[in-house]
Amino acid sequence: KIGKFTTLIGKNDVGKSNVIRAIHVACKNQSLSIEDFHKGTKENCEIILLFRVPDSLKEELAMNIKQYNGDSEIEIKAVFQPDEKPKKGTYFLKNEKITYRTLEKYFPHVLFIPAVKSVDDELKFGRDTITSELFLPLIEKTSEEKARTESVSTLKRKLKDAIQRETRAIRSSLRRELSKMWDEIEDVVIDIPELKLEKAFNPEIKIKDKYMRKEISIVHRGSGMQRHLILAMLEIYRKQEIGKGYILLIEEPEIYLHIGAQKGMCSILKDISKEGQVIISTHSNIFVDKSDLSTTYLLIKENGETKLRKFEGDKEILEELGISPSDIFLTNGVILVEGPSDVEIVKIFADAISKNWDEYNMAVLPIGGSNIEHHDPATLLKVNPNIAVILDSDVKSESSKLPATKEDLKQKFENAGITVYFWKKNGKYIRTIENLFTTEAIKQALNIELDSEIGFYEDVPLKLSRELFKIGDYDPNNEELFAELHKKGELYKKIRHGKKIAKKMVEINQVPEDVKYIICKITEKLDIS
Repeated sequence: KIGKFTTLIGKNDVGKSNVIRAIHVACKNQSLSIEDFHKGTKENCEIILLFRVPDSLKEELAMNIKQYNGDSEIEIKAVFQPDEKPKKGTYFLKNEKITYRTLEKYFPHVLFIPAVKSVDDELKFGRDTITSELFLPLIEKTSEEKARTESVSTLKRKLKDAIQRETRAIRSSLRRELSKMWDEIEDVVIDIPELKLEKAFNPEIKIKDKYMRKEISIVHRGSGMQRHLILAMLEIYRKQEIGKGYILLIEEPEIYLHIGAQKGMCSILKDISKEGQVIISTHSNIFVDKSDLSTTYLLIKENGETKLRKFEGDKEILEELGISPSDIFLTNGVILVEGPSDVEIVKIFADAISKNWDEYNMAVLPIGGSNIEHHDPATLLKVNPNIAVILDSDVKSESSKLPATKEDLKQKFENAGITVYFWKKNGKYIRTIENLFTTEAIKQALNIELDSEIGFYEDVPLKLSRELFKIGDYDPNNEELFAELHKKGELYKKIRHGKKIAKKMVEINQVPEDVKYIICKITEKLDIS
């Protein structure tokens, strides 16, 4: 299902570009070369597109296409045969041949912007370059003059005059949009050379800023400026409502854009999708997090074939767990822990235990006090099967049992097929992750001397706050002040101090064996070790 805004996610070479290209090839009647087929195969390649037919078009289709019977959906198939020379496909409707010319007027106009590897080449006018794809529809939109029966020289002059006239508005719009991003921009020039019928026209976009005597070609500016020009043209494209009835296909729209510009690009594409359809492939968490989950697809390869996975659950479960869509779609696995300080401590320990931890691309995320009783965590596994949970037991004595809330949380995840671990020391439950700290690491990290090792069930943040209060510039007998400062987290700071202690434990080789066991079991379970 292709929605108004569809996002394709997956590792490189998994097939995202093939999905986008298939739409482009079928709608534009393009050829496939032998390289486009599976190596060694002699089987035909079939591209099947399913379209919804609006009521307003049904009567016309019935009159002009004999194979159409009034259905609300039609399936069009383009079949390509492998050949040494690039060949166009044969089109079928209801298994009967139909010419592309018959279908062409009913296909949406497809605008394809590939992943740009050579930006300056794409900013030149030429067949299938980004600039041509974006610029020519703008001219078509603004110019409605019809050709008359006149001499070739007169037509060429009038055509050039018309192009120059219509590009003035585009120049002005480009200057205005670029000035929002680069305040030194003074002018944008679009040079129209002498028209040659065999080459149509080949205008060149030039930029002048306040530090230059004259304008220079955009191809000689930096890649950031070049990509922003594309962003500016997309904004004009949106404002002129050219997107109506279009399918805009964009590979990796985040290329060459800093985070702020990525957000701007995403906003423009979302606006365009209100009148047309936008399909992107991306590795950017910004685009993934702003996408519509119902039309976001993860592409994976199984036995050499590309498969699509989709998040079937309600977005609320992600919000309850504090997980963003990119955490699920763009990582190899997810470890859910209780709080922000746990996240930082686990990352430090995991990095020490597994020297190539970063390469695993694991997200460690806090679930905090989430309430997931009305949600099914199993929906997460359909997109990312590599999920584990590590919880604090919150037990306060050796005779204590797991609190009911922890039992319920454990049961909820395990019923969904997600493994749950609890922090332990020497094989026994401990209260929280801070009960793993050692006195030597605390001494070296916080300059605090403890009389004994941290116990299994102590309130460690409270204990360390008390020690920091003693050595601080406070009245040691002012219990009211201590209680207030501890409650506000102004004595023992769980994230800052927790990280310092964890790093010191790594330095002095005191990472607990129980932590090593959990991390190793998770990596083994997730099949990424």
